[in-house]
Amino acid sequence: MLKPDIHMKKIKIKLPEMVRVFGPYYKYLWNVKWQFAGAILLGVLNGLTNGFGVPVLLWQVLPKVFGDTPPGGTLLIGIILLFPAVGIVRGATDFFSSYLSTYCGIRVLIQIQSRMYRKLQELPLGFYNKSRVGDLMARIGGDAAAVQGVITNVSKDIISQPIQFFGALVALVFMSVQKKESIFILFALAIVPLCMYPIRMFGKRLRAKAKKAQATAGSLSTAINENLGAVREVRAFNLQDAETVKFTERMEYLARLSLKRTKYSKLLPPLLEFVATCSVAVGICYAAASGLTLDNMLPLLAALYFTYQPIKKFGSIHNEIKQGEASVERVEYVLQMPDSVPDTESPVPFDVEKTDIQFDCVRFEYDAGMPVLYDLNATVPAGSVVALVGPSGAGKTTFVNLIPRFYDVATGAIKIGGVDLRQFCKYDLRDHISIVSQDTVLFNDTILNNIRLGRLTATDAEVEEAAKHAFAHNFIMSFNEGYHTLVGERGTRLSGGQKQRIAIARAFLRNAPILILDEATSALDSESEEMVQKALVNLVQNRTVFIIAHRFSTIKLADRIMVFEKGVLRADGTHAELYVSDELYRSLYDRQFIK
Repeated sequence: MLKPDIHMKKIKIKLPEMVRVFGPYYKYLWNVKWQFAGAILLGVLNGLTNGFGVPVLLWQVLPKVFGDTPPGGTLLIGIILLFPAVGIVRGATDFFSSYLSTYCGIRVLIQIQSRMYRKLQELPLGFYNKSRVGDLMARIGGDAAAVQGVITNVSKDIISQPIQFFGALVALVFMSVQKKESIFILFALAIVPLCMYPIRMFGKRLRAKAKKAQATAGSLSTAINENLGAVREVRAFNLQDAETVKFTERMEYLARLSLKRTKYSKLLPPLLEFVATCSVAVGICYAAASGLTLDNMLPLLAALYFTYQPIKKFGSIHNEIKQGEASVERVEYVLQMPDSVPDTESPVPFDVEKTDIQFDCVRFEYDAGMPVLYDLNATVPAGSVVALVGPSGAGKTTFVNLIPRFYDVATGAIKIGGVDLRQFCKYDLRDHISIVSQDTVLFNDTILNNIRLGRLTATDAEVEEAAKHAFAHNFIMSFNEGYHTLVGERGTRLSGGQKQRIAIARAFLRNAPILILDEATSALDSESEEMVQKALVNLVQNRTVFIIAHRFSTIKLADRIMVFEKGVLRADGTHAELYVSDELYRSLYDRQFIK
């Protein structure tokens, strides 16, 4: 007789490997530990009912019902009622186990996705320069769900399915021992090890295909995101056909990968089913040759069936684990990404009375070995209004992006009030900086809430006052819903000038001591620009201001001008001084004002 534990050693999932890969994610079950424990206990009860209860029920009941002296009356009814009772237990335990498992899965998925989303909020801009938005979306969506499936569903099945296997095996052994002529049916289980080869082979291939498919899905999401974000450009350059062809090609490639993944995941159950039916056929042949009756053979076949069901389930579990392993790598890519702009453990409070800014031998590079700023030295006293001019790509935007620590310098230091930026908490530092950029980003919300982003605690009256300073109040009130007008996705319901004035209203509302204007008036018509220029006269008062502008009419508020070229601060002074002393500045100025 074969020992029961031999087979389980052959077909077991590699739990140590699974714990190593998925172990860090089991902590998310803590908040739903009782529900998950209930799902497991009900699954165990369901496995015992299926594996042990049903075969024993058939073994004990059928001979009594169909024997030479069948029971009658109340006893027969009672015996017959055992079948629906067992059915109720099987159905109820299966339903509630699945329901609780799904509940736990939803809660775990929310935690994993929230953690990933939070991590993405903390990572610096340098991470996004090397990542694709669509791919990150796929990681938060599909990959997180695949990991959650292993944590909840697979973990439950790994516990409950062996219970069903052992229950059926015990029933099978017990019944076979009672009837020695049926002992040969145990040898049908010897075919179990044959199931392991296709499980392992398919699982290895499935993992590789799943990893490729998930990466391709991320690439496809990126393409869709880029296309829908550039609808005007696509139509302006008649790119509809070309974009459709590229999309179709990517979909075809993804379809091929999906079909291969389906082949390896769906072909395994039929193969295991074939192995199981072969063993059952052998048992039936032996039973027929031995003269076993149907009532003696049926419980044995039921027990044999319930031993192979878990084996088939293990094939699906193995496939799901392999797909989950591929997803863990993609999830961990986000969660374990180090913050290249970390907060200090002992931050220094920001002093709003000291906003002088000093650049000491600052050198910066986006990619190693390719500097963007070279050994830059500059001191900007508090309350100064400094304009940054120079050709495109000269390093002006990079220069101002270092102030809120969107990036950290490679060498040197930037100090505010004599304190290195790296000594401030990033949240505290950025809370004292207002930025109005060239590409105004509005969320699909009301105008009121988009302005309130400047200071979330601001009242409606304060928001309205800020809009008036930015000369935005009149056009806002021209809408039927006023400040409660939805701006559309990325502000599509507003003109470029209107979006820019809302961004300027945010800066008024924030009232920060340091202000960065990156082409802040570039999208305005001449009339709007004139109004905003008047507003900026008040906005820059008593603040340390940096103005990046290609239009020299914008920098007339500046009392100092810095000239950049190829990452070098080549000149620094007033307009009159630079026009005489610096050839680059003079050529840039004359290009706009002298025809």
